[in-house]
Amino acid sequence: MTRIILESKNNNDVLLIKEIAERLNISYKIQSVPAPNSSKKDLEHYYKIINKVVDVSDYGNPSQW
Repeated sequence: MTRIILESKNNNDVLLIKEIAERLNISYKIQSVPAPNSSKKDLEHYYKIINKVVDVSDYGNPSQW
């Protein structure tokens, strides 16, 4: 598998890329990320989302790796 990460501020470009991916039968995931100058409140919101959906308990104790 190969992963390509694209960043765009233009929503129309994102829609075009999505359409191309669908035509080529390529799976994709669209994710909004905070801008570098995001407020502390925005960052806290994203951290809450990450903590809610990312379960790191499956990785066990790193010292045993």
